[in-house]
Amino acid sequence: MSNALKAFCGLVLSLAVAGQTSAQGLADHRDVQAGIFLSNAWLENRLNYDRVPGASIAVVADQETVWAEGFGYARLRGKVPATADTRYSICSVSKLFTSLGVMQLRDAGKLDLDAPLDQILPWYDLPPHADAEEPVTLRNILSHVAGLPREAVTPYWVEEDFPGRGTIQDGVGGQAALYRPYERFQYSNLGMSLAGEAIAAASGKDYHAYVRENILTPLGMDATSSELPVADYGKGFAAGYRLPGNRGKRPEVGKYTLNGIAPAAGFASSVNDLARFAKWQFRLRENGGEEVIKATTLREMQRLQWAEPDMDGANWGLGFALSKVGNDIWVGHGGYCPGYRTSFLLRAQDKVAVVMMVNVNDVSPGSLVRQVVALMGPGLKAAGGADEEPDDEDDAQDFTAYQGVYGREQMPVNYALAATSKGLTGISLYSDKPADYKLDLRHEEGHVFRVYSKKDEPLHTVRFEVDEDGRATRMWMHGQYSDRLKQAVRRNSS
Repeated sequence: MSNALKAFCGLVLSLAVAGQTSAQGLADHRDVQAGIFLSNAWLENRLNYDRVPGASIAVVADQETVWAEGFGYARLRGKVPATADTRYSICSVSKLFTSLGVMQLRDAGKLDLDAPLDQILPWYDLPPHADAEEPVTLRNILSHVAGLPREAVTPYWVEEDFPGRGTIQDGVGGQAALYRPYERFQYSNLGMSLAGEAIAAASGKDYHAYVRENILTPLGMDATSSELPVADYGKGFAAGYRLPGNRGKRPEVGKYTLNGIAPAAGFASSVNDLARFAKWQFRLRENGGEEVIKATTLREMQRLQWAEPDMDGANWGLGFALSKVGNDIWVGHGGYCPGYRTSFLLRAQDKVAVVMMVNVNDVSPGSLVRQVVALMGPGLKAAGGADEEPDDEDDAQDFTAYQGVYGREQMPVNYALAATSKGLTGISLYSDKPADYKLDLRHEEGHVFRVYSKKDEPLHTVRFEVDEDGRATRMWMHGQYSDRLKQAVRRNSS
């Protein structure tokens, strides 16, 4: 685990201990702005390289959205910009809301997590596994260890024609259990669709109405819906795209809805709205009590309920996936469906969350998010004053005249440099793991900076040429120069 990522993970806990800087206002700190600049430059370069039409990202620290950004286009036709308010299909992140509905009804005494599923859904007639020792229940469904088939009865992912509730119900009896309950992990969209049916049966309401009235509206998540908003397709709702064809162009997937699979994968949202979702979780865990669900229930959902025998496979709570990064556990969920991918990750102990959405399938937002976390970590830690009191930014020297992207047009040797409270920090834009090879530049004299190693050893110098206004135009390093290509990268803010 990189030092930058460790710093990011410990950020908000350090804020609480140091008591120097509240989460509110972190985005204005110079070192946080440096992390945002580098992340923005690296992401734009990577998204362009991978020919991703559009993407959106949000970073949350406790109750503040530190950064929310859109890149590229929600739809290429008409060049509709992607922003932090653009909605995407969030696919399997939908399962978090279905899980919350189940737990909410459990707390209200209307659902029993351990009751056999056929007692809740009388029409459920999928034959039990021949060696089953326990029944299929909502508890093992939420942890994906019920042994159910992964999918419902039709080939909807291949044909992009998703079955209605009636088709799913009629087909269940003809399917077969794959494993005994609790024998092994088997991710199941069928199981989570059945959990949605259980919500409807226990509440006496349509699934969509229940989730809207009892979860989305109370949380103020007005941009989130349990069905894809196809009427807004290509405008506020991003168009999804397929792999590039022979000529490098990506065809659109087109409009579709998930129908009976909606509780498992049918929701749409924006990064700003999922940022609200993360803030609610941090708030509830901090304050205790009840807001939509009980704080104890949320903690129960985010605790480990299932792990592989050697802890080397899927680790799951109730609805939430648990991911280990170094020695730290993050919770959340990923999403993948035709034309869209989403990553929703939060570290509850430190009140840090990152959300990213893209409108393609061949780029992983989860891997991009990890690099953004590492790039922003040091700045957020400095802003929080984890190790010492924050620098007085009014007294710090301003190095923004050197901030920018340096390189040569059409050559893959470009650097992004950002001004910090102590000097400059930089990355190579074409690195897969930019935070592992960051440049630490400290001012020496005039327009000369010295590079320092991770062990704080002085290395070579970097010299800048400037114009008559004192703005850097060229960077010299190792006898070679790179021209300043642009002052700032393109942004599509909401």
